[in-house]
Order: sequence, then C-alpha cells, then structure tokens
Amino acid sequence: MKTLSEKEFNGLNIKVMFTEKVEQAKKELSPLMQEIRKYMPQAEYGYHVVSGEYPAFYGVRIEFTYNGIRFHVYKINKENKYKIAADMEHFEYVNRYDIERAGSQYEKPCNIGVFTAKKINDWINYCTQIYRQVEQENAENARKVADFLKSIENEPVSWERRNYAKGTITRNGLRFTFYIEKGHLSFELSLSYRGTADYDTFRLLADNRYIP
Repeated sequence: MKTLSEKEFNGLNIKVMFTEKVEQAKKELSPLMQEIRKYMPQAEYGYHVVSGEYPAFYGVRIEFTYNGIRFHVYKINKENKYKIAADMEHFEYVNRYDIERAGSQYEKPCNIGVFTAKKINDWINYCTQIYRQVEQENAENARKVADFLKSIENEPVSWERRNYAKGTITRNGLRFTFYIEKGHLSFELSLSYRGTADYDTFRLLADNRYIP
C-alpha cells in the first residue's frame, strides 16, 4: 500500500476504476484543503492505493512537501482535530517501533482544531526532528545489513523467503539461521544432524571433530 501524489496517481491505469470514489473524497476534503492552502499553497491531494492484480483505493488525504520532506494531514475523528505526520513509507530499514521510539524523545504539539501558521510550523518542526533521526537510523541499519551480507557472500546460503528475509547456512553439523526484518538482524544457531544419537556422535560434536 502506498500514498501516491496526484501526478503519480494520474499515471496509473487503475485511476478510472475509482473516479467516483476519488472525486467524492476530494469534495469532502475541499474545505480543509482551502484552509491549509492559506499557509501551505503547495498542498495537494495524496492517494492511498494498492495497485497490481487486485487494485484497491483506500482514500484521499492532504499532503505537502516542505524542506524535502513529504507531510500528511490526518484527522483525529474522536476529537474532530488534526495532526501532521512525515511520510516515512520509503524507509526500508526501520520498523514502526523504531519510528515510535524516535517520536517519544520529542514533545508533541497539541492537535490542531483551527489551523494557523504557527500550529503548522510547530508540527513541521516536531516531525522533522523525528524524520531526521529515523533517516539516520535507516542509513545505519542499511549499512549493517550490507556489511553482514558481504561477510557471508562466499557462504552457500539457502534462502527460505522470496524477499531474502531469512537464510540458512549449514556446515559441519551446525545450522546458522539469520533473519533480516526492516533493517534488523537476528540469528539462531542449532545442530544439523541426522543419524544415530549416541555417545560417540556427541563426543565428536563436542570436540568439534564431527564430519557429517
């Protein structure tokens, strides 16, 4: 699932499938868009969609780009107020817990009832601090993953997932399994033994002299 800009969405072949829903969603957001454009003239609609064999449309939201960062405006229905968040969909090496941890270090502004330039700037500054920290962590995790993959490039890795998120190396009765999930590495070490379970086998394994 991705949030596409108006230009990106217009370039999709699936646009015609959702024209009625899109126009209705934009109509409902129009008053809010007019209000936000008083302070952010570059604001535009963002389209939350899934493309591919089974395309789906999940709605329209208001977004704008400032200092190279894409921001989205979200409505908090239970309060009838709004908040702003930086788009981090493109970060491949952090997970939502990393983002939440980064956000917990900064003081969150109050949710917006009536938009003003100051309130928008307060949210932009808050989100930018989080974004830059997550951006740095994403780069660090990317390097860690790249370094690890380079260290095993000569190993006979058996990949068990199409997205290369899990791999296994088996050698001399040992099995080393690793997982790569959103930039985080985890490992498991276990025996890879098929045969008679007797004392001689145990002794050879324990003395690192077992040959399968």
